Amino acid sequence: MNRSKKNINRFFLGMMAVYAILLAIISSLACLYSYREKKSQFLSSIHLSLTLMAQEYQDIPENFWQAYMPIYESDPGQYQIFQDYFADSQAPDLDPWEKIALASALARMRVRDSRIQWIGLYSPNRQTNYMLYNTRTGLAVMDETFPYWEELSQKQSQMEIYPARELPNSPHASRTFAVCGGTPFGMGPGSIIVGYSLNNFRQAGHLNPASLPSLHYYILSSDQLVFDSTGSYLAEDRLPIQENAEGPMTIAGTRYYVKAVRTGSSTSFAACSILWRELSASAHKDTPLLLSLTLFFALLSLCILFFMDRSISREVNVIRQGLDRIADNNLDYRIPTDFTRGGLPEIARNINRMSLQLDENIKKAYYFELKQKDAQLLELQATFHPHFLYNTLEMLRSKSYANGDEETAELISQLSALFRGFINAKPFITLKEELALGSRYLTLLNARYGDQVRTSYDIANELLQYGIIRNVFQILIENYFVHGFRAEQTDSRICFTGRSLSEEDMVFYVEDNGAGMTREELQHLNARIQNPIRHGESSYGLKNLNQRLKLFYGPGYGLHIAAGNNGGIRIEITMKKMLVEDYERLTGRRES
Repeated sequence: MNRSKKNINRFFLGMMAVYAILLAIISSLACLYSYREKKSQFLSSIHLSLTLMAQEYQDIPENFWQAYMPIYESDPGQYQIFQDYFADSQAPDLDPWEKIALASALARMRVRDSRIQWIGLYSPNRQTNYMLYNTRTGLAVMDETFPYWEELSQKQSQMEIYPARELPNSPHASRTFAVCGGTPFGMGPGSIIVGYSLNNFRQAGHLNPASLPSLHYYILSSDQLVFDSTGSYLAEDRLPIQENAEGPMTIAGTRYYVKAVRTGSSTSFAACSILWRELSASAHKDTPLLLSLTLFFALLSLCILFFMDRSISREVNVIRQGLDRIADNNLDYRIPTDFTRGGLPEIARNINRMSLQLDENIKKAYYFELKQKDAQLLELQATFHPHFLYNTLEMLRSKSYANGDEETAELISQLSALFRGFINAKPFITLKEELALGSRYLTLLNARYGDQVRTSYDIANELLQYGIIRNVFQILIENYFVHGFRAEQTDSRICFTGRSLSEEDMVFYVEDNGAGMTREELQHLNARIQNPIRHGESSYGLKNLNQRLKLFYGPGYGLHIAAGNNGGIRIEITMKKMLVEDYERLTGRRES
């Protein structure tokens, strides 16, 4: 018992260790999956913002020349206004009407793009240059304090992009970056400079989670900061990110995640950077929760297993004690079945059923031991001087033939063959042999009543290969002639039918059109033949046959009696399909 208990404890501990390992593996995989999923979400959001910024920036230079279109559209005087502004090198300052006309022309250019914050006109031939803000209707003077004045005076390319700067005289003092283009063909020297808002870049950066404060976006053109999401715009604060860089990067001893994408120009690109530890910490945001849940479920599982083990052990002990009592030959004891654990009530019921069957089998064994003694005595009595009986019957048959009574001689021959079958037959014979014995018996009984009974057989051919315990049909034939036959009836019939029920079972029907029975009589008879035969009881009819069938084939087989279709009764015999060879192999019998 102690060794068994130790084995159970070791098994339990082993299962717990396996469970803990599996739980740790699942928890680690869940944390890893959560980390990768969160990190992928953050990086996808960062990449989306960076892509939107790059597209927004690329769109501005590509559509810059659209702002020039009003110069050539609508009123032809618009072109003249700009031509006069740039072409006349000796022109005096603009008068009020010219300022109004120029402001109107610049306003038409400004509405071409909602991102334009201001437009300026620079001519080196004029003493005073002007610009128009999107929040004003009038012109503002553009002088040496203009943050892009130096770039304008040194402009060399057809289109140049200048970094973000603040305009001191701007109504909102907001930072903008500028795109500068040349004058239309035929208009003298000078430049048209347009300032663009940075709001769209800022809005794209707001798509990212607030849990990443170190996230930093740049847009660079010719190594100048066009946009800086931190608002610093100091060269020393910018990380040395190269174009097309992507992935972890260590800069000045600090690890970052960086990414850069080209914006369409060979001299400009958009980039972002974030502290690697901050990205990892944000990606691990759900890890503590997952670990806490894992720990909680581990403790909960341990508690459940502990209480289940205690409960199961207590109920198993009840079953064990019950088995000990049954083992002490207390076969009348029944184990309680009101257990709470699944499977234990079924085990207890099966043990009780086994105990009941064992008790019944012991009683049956004792009963059949007595019956065996009775059968041996009867067999001794039946076999007393069998040769004398056969010789006597053979003598009578010969005298009958000699006297010309062939019918009597044939009946004596049938009786002799029937006696041989009763005395020397095997306990399990083929269906053909059983039908032949029944036919001889029926011939003898029918001769007594003047061959008034007609017999028919409807047996499926497939059943003829199987065996049957002997003296089944003889008893049913005798039962008909004793209880069902009516001498005054001229169309007496008895029919034998055999069918296959399944791969394992077969059924036979013996139906007559004799006296018949009422429903109450049938119910009483079916109940009576189910009761076991008591020792010394003289009844060897239907009850004896039903008991023999159940003992040989099992409790699910036997007789059932019902009303016939044409009066009389129908006896249903259910048996198991079994070959004689299989029976002899199982029992080791080889009777001849």
